[in-house]
Amino acid sequence: MTRVVVKVGTSSLIDDKRGTLQLSSLCKICETLVDLVAEGVQIVLVSSGAVGAGCQRLGIDRKDVTRLSHKQALAAIGQGSIMRQYDDVFSALGQPSAQVLLTLDNIASRSQYKNASSTFEELLQMKVIPVVNENDTVATTELRFGDNDSLSAQVAIMIGADWLFLLTDVDALYTANPNSDPSAKPIPVVEDLNTLSVSTDGCGSKYGTGGMATKLTAAHLASAAGCNTAICSSSHPERIMCMVQGDRSFGTCIMAISERPPKPTKKWILSVSPKGSITVDNGAAKAVMDRKSLFAAGIVSINGAFSTQDAVKILDLHENEIARGLVNYNSSDMKQILGKCSKEYEDTIGFHGPEEIIYRYNIVRTSQGNGKIVVALSLNDLTKLATEPDSSC
Repeated sequence: MTRVVVKVGTSSLIDDKRGTLQLSSLCKICETLVDLVAEGVQIVLVSSGAVGAGCQRLGIDRKDVTRLSHKQALAAIGQGSIMRQYDDVFSALGQPSAQVLLTLDNIASRSQYKNASSTFEELLQMKVIPVVNENDTVATTELRFGDNDSLSAQVAIMIGADWLFLLTDVDALYTANPNSDPSAKPIPVVEDLNTLSVSTDGCGSKYGTGGMATKLTAAHLASAAGCNTAICSSSHPERIMCMVQGDRSFGTCIMAISERPPKPTKKWILSVSPKGSITVDNGAAKAVMDRKSLFAAGIVSINGAFSTQDAVKILDLHENEIARGLVNYNSSDMKQILGKCSKEYEDTIGFHGPEEIIYRYNIVRTSQGNGKIVVALSLNDLTKLATEPDSSC
């Protein structure tokens, strides 16, 4: 049975000029999702718009909202309004729905991750459409740029989705901003994110907080977990089924680097925010790509401060991310034993722990494994590679 996660951004739900909810867009999206359920597709909807809806209710300009506590209060006001609209429309269509509020911290906790995964499984088996949003009201960190793009990718990984659809107010990823560059061309398929050659000069919408950069980050995460990603227009949600069936005549499809979904532990590793990075030599990089463990002898440098069992990025000598994994040593000890053989550990750090820095079963590859690296770019790097005019969070 096909599983699909659909993410809808703020700019697809809130009119940028009037600041009002676009009911016609919301209804069209809901109708499409109900049709997909009728075709046997299991659906999870990730919806932004809580802060934007809160601004609408109070007549506040989103750009004037800068304090975290203000955003959290507006999210509390707007979330109920958004969910009520979804519940009304789904109920009118005879489709049960459920509200699921998550934070990235929830997903980073192994026990909470398992509980959330079990909840999604039960809801999908009951043919319920979960409506997911970031739980902004209780977030302990700033409402980051494009969090719901990352959240949608992590939900897709959690449920083992076949497709992640990022619905936005543009119809595809372009080589340049189509609003200002007449030579801009849509990119129908991306087999390798590292081959992209595009530019950026777009910005977020009035009520949204994200853009194409965060969508490419989300696509990278989903791709590593065996999930295809599509970036397409929210004005034509009916195209979702066509794209699932192989139609590539609209939108942009970013293909998964692996057809085999990772095991539960590796899915969770992809969802955890990396605490640092390990740069390895060519021999160690090849071993990682060959699904082998990582040893200290192949480590060139360590970046960041992390503890035992934290997730880290594994980088090649060109600083390309090739994998992620859970470390057996903290960063302080690791800096002392990098480049050394395992028999030297005890004399160096005073104890002899595991020979492996990262066990092979705690490593998940984020590259294609054919010499072409799928780069897990930072947000700043990605904004140099992508464009989206009036984009959404």
